[in-house]
Amino acid sequence: MADIATPEFLSELQSLYPAPAKYVDGDWFLAASIAFSSSNCPEGIPYILRYALDDLDKLPDTSDEDRRLLVRKINDGIFKSGLISGYLKVYNALVSLYEATPEELRGTELLRDFTRSKEEVAAAGQACFDVTYGDTAAKVQPMLRSAYPDLEHLTIKFGYGYVCAFMEVTSAKETSFAMIAALIPNDTPRQVEWHLPGAVRNGATVEEVRAIREIALKIAIKTGIHLKHEVPDI
Repeated sequence: MADIATPEFLSELQSLYPAPAKYVDGDWFLAASIAFSSSNCPEGIPYILRYALDDLDKLPDTSDEDRRLLVRKINDGIFKSGLISGYLKVYNALVSLYEATPEELRGTELLRDFTRSKEEVAAAGQACFDVTYGDTAAKVQPMLRSAYPDLEHLTIKFGYGYVCAFMEVTSAKETSFAMIAALIPNDTPRQVEWHLPGAVRNGATVEEVRAIREIALKIAIKTGIHLKHEVPDI
């Protein structure tokens, strides 16, 4: 993997994303980690972590909280991406990330509140889904229900309610980035087409969305993923 996740390649990926005011808001490392996970190359993630932490340490006034936030964002983004790429890949990715993370930066507490009522979870999931899908929600959700009622229930209540609607680490915009970065290596253009404008509805600029798309596409190609379909653009 060292021959793929080289400093030169990671620098190229970083350069694609518009420079943020704060390094931890430069979501290239989030998208890159998720794309490596979705491409079934979790061993690339430690290289991204070390590269990003080294970058962060070069900046003045970097705090331990900045470092912890960077790690938490990668963790939470990968966790959310499991709804797309599958939780076996997420398991491997998070273990790989854990092993590469300095002990003082590792998370030890649950982040999500699993004591909320079913009604609260359902409402949060529906709100998150509706914002992400916009006008297309009225078409997509009935399609999920028609295909298999349990699929709609899982998507809204668990996928969006428990997993995606939690925004205390990764924002709505970053949640959309997690979806896009996982979808592209999975070669699912219909869903990519849904989530590209969804990211804009969740607060991203078109330039940022195109950068995330390009980062995921470059990683998919670099890791040997054979894409049978053209990747939609925004």
